[in-house]
Amino acid sequence: MKRIFKLLIFVLVIIAGYFSFTSVKANTDLDRIDEYIITVDPNFDDGSLNIRIDIKWTVLDSDSEGPLTWVKIGVPNYHVENITPLTSNIKKIKYYSDDGSFIRIDFDRRYYKDDVVNFSFSFNQSYMYHIVGDTIYYDYHPGYFPEIIVDKCVLKWKADNIINIRSEYVFLGGYTDLNNEIIDGYYTYQSKLLHSGAIKVNLKYEKSVFNVIDPDKTYTDESEPYPWLMPVIVISIMALIFIITIVIYKIKKDPYKSERGFYGDSYWTNYYFTPWRRHRYYNGGVTKEGKPINPPTHVGGGYHGGGCACACACAGGGRAGCSMKDFYNTNITSEKLNSALKKDND
Repeated sequence: MKRIFKLLIFVLVIIAGYFSFTSVKANTDLDRIDEYIITVDPNFDDGSLNIRIDIKWTVLDSDSEGPLTWVKIGVPNYHVENITPLTSNIKKIKYYSDDGSFIRIDFDRRYYKDDVVNFSFSFNQSYMYHIVGDTIYYDYHPGYFPEIIVDKCVLKWKADNIINIRSEYVFLGGYTDLNNEIIDGYYTYQSKLLHSGAIKVNLKYEKSVFNVIDPDKTYTDESEPYPWLMPVIVISIMALIFIITIVIYKIKKDPYKSERGFYGDSYWTNYYFTPWRRHRYYNGGVTKEGKPINPPTHVGGGYHGGGCACACACAGGGRAGCSMKDFYNTNITSEKLNSALKKDND
């Protein structure tokens, strides 16, 4: 029973902490959007959407993270063209990929607490429709704001040629249908948006009202023009790291000690580049007549000017390190050498 009671207390503490955090978050918003208007005019030539955005933005806090100098507004995908500023306070505007698709707007000055900035821009958005038999439908979800409350969001969609339309307010806990009405030739939906709230619209047309509908231009949510490029780059970097690691490992090894007697037949097939093509010098001894058994087959063909690629690296004066005697197994002993010299002297 005590364990159950402790578990219940723990759960209540977690719930209270969550709501407390949410309350604090709501009271510490950096900005507020007073008005967010999205106006959509379908292009019946190719099925793309001409979109205009009008925003009234109020700065609530310019101390925590500094003044407002730029914003990014979400768009469906990277197929955005003709991005056009419609107000003079926009210094620079462009498509912006940042873990998603956005239009980034840089303002011509800094905005501080209680400052209000009104700005507008337009763009053409393609790769938006779905094809179902003889009908075309759109499922459009305008950019939303996870950490900003929008006092008034208005979505307007040109009413021409629509055969079915439905809109809803989407929030973290679910959705609510919105009433539609035609105002000045546009289906118009309006709602307040809490954090991460958004208006979503679904509508259908007869395919015949469009001049050209390309099946290859159906909806996509890709934010990069070359989605395959990143995997290729990652694989290439991993392969390069692997190759560099192997090369460094081989270069660091002392060929005199660990790979003595191996040598390639050219510069590009020597010890450092293609170890799978190494050739071994081998002399199994000499016959009684002094002829070598199994003489080397690649003598003189190497990058270092011929002969064995290894050399004794010891210092003079009898220091340790040059203890490998009779490296080529000639079987010549000091007694044999002395005997031969004695005969010559005689």
